[in-house]
Amino acid sequence: MVNKMLKRSMIAIAIIATILFISLLYIGFKPILKAELKGQDKTIEVFTEYQDEGINSCYGSLFLGCKKKPNIEVINNIQEDKIGEYEIIYKVKYKKKETTLTRKIKVVDTTAPELKIASSELTSCPNTTDFDLKYEAIDNYDKDITSKVTKTIENDNLILSVTDSSNNTTTKTIKVNYEDTEKPKITLKGSNPTYLYVGATYKESGYEVTDNCSSDLQDKVTVTNNINTSKTGTYYVNYKVKDAYNNETTVTRTVKVIINQPTVSKGNKIIYLTFDDGPSYYTNELLDVLKAYNVKATFFVTWQFPGYASAIKRAYDEGHSIGLHTYSHVYSKVYASVDAYFNDLNAINDKVKNIIGIDSKLIRFPGGSSNTVSRITPKIMTVLTGEVQARGYHYFDWNVSSNDTATSNSATIASNVIKSLRGGTYIVLQHDTKPGSIRAVKSIIEYGLANGYTFLPLDESSPTAHHGLNN
Repeated sequence: MVNKMLKRSMIAIAIIATILFISLLYIGFKPILKAELKGQDKTIEVFTEYQDEGINSCYGSLFLGCKKKPNIEVINNIQEDKIGEYEIIYKVKYKKKETTLTRKIKVVDTTAPELKIASSELTSCPNTTDFDLKYEAIDNYDKDITSKVTKTIENDNLILSVTDSSNNTTTKTIKVNYEDTEKPKITLKGSNPTYLYVGATYKESGYEVTDNCSSDLQDKVTVTNNINTSKTGTYYVNYKVKDAYNNETTVTRTVKVIINQPTVSKGNKIIYLTFDDGPSYYTNELLDVLKAYNVKATFFVTWQFPGYASAIKRAYDEGHSIGLHTYSHVYSKVYASVDAYFNDLNAINDKVKNIIGIDSKLIRFPGGSSNTVSRITPKIMTVLTGEVQARGYHYFDWNVSSNDTATSNSATIASNVIKSLRGGTYIVLQHDTKPGSIRAVKSIIEYGLANGYTFLPLDESSPTAHHGLNN
């Protein structure tokens, strides 16, 4: 009985051993595919290049070892320049075995915006919340976020703060000094200097007051003057105003009382101021001067600078004479022939008539009637001087030249004219294309008025001061 039990036990053990041996062989030689991530899931800063750590993987068995390299397909959808959560998928495959691993990547922005401020301290009007402060907020991800800057006031500090789309915040504090050290500004209306004739009444042209901190100063200006219109001289009108913080401004208007022009009669000393080659950039400035002195002049106009043609209308409306000089002012073209001259003359006359509504019969030859540049066509000036008069035109030369084409010095130009005045009638040549000549006009007028001259515009009955012909 014992032997039978022993025998059965031995058989059972043998069966179990066989099963274990077969199982061990199965396990030991069973194909296996191993795969595991290197490292962990990652968080990276936006715009930072991601360096993947990859995976460990092999194919084999327990007894033979895991030595063979499987195929690995990597699917990477990371956008390093865009905040968000991404995945890297690793598909590992060898023969019929395959597995998948996933790594999570988070792209974030942890960089605070840069808040650029022009000054760490500012001065402002008392009791104000409107600060003149230049600032700029630039974020590495959101770019320009200046519009998101918030401003708060705490005590004497202005606090600027800005937060980007990732809730990164930058704050800066600017100390505010509440004070007003800026003077008010008085802007005079009307002309300065102002010119009055003896016996005239001075009328205040007015003024405007502006201030950085006060808006109620217009009626607080005190105005004083020492004007005596009964005699010639230079006088002054003083304007003074003080703001609420004792900043005071004073400005002065100069008033010149001058001799009125004498009544025109035979034998009087007369000056005809004439200006060639315009209108130009400087013509309106000249018209302002003439208007201030109530002096009339003559403009021999061209079409060189059509952008300033409106000055022709203004000059005419203000009582000045408009004469014809040349349309092109190109001598070789104007004096190419008699027909060429009249074609040019008609062209400028058409422009003038369109502006002022009349045909002008006052002309000045380019270079004057004594010019020599016209010799490209022999004897043309001899023909033209007769022909223009036959057609009803009156041509004018000059007997005083300012020589403003030879110098830009206004004092020299004025002297060239003044030293030529010896009593009598003068036609003065100047150019309203020369700024130095414009600046000389005041001195010429003041000298003329002080010495009994009358200033008149040319008309068809005026003296012509014809030159001798050189062609």
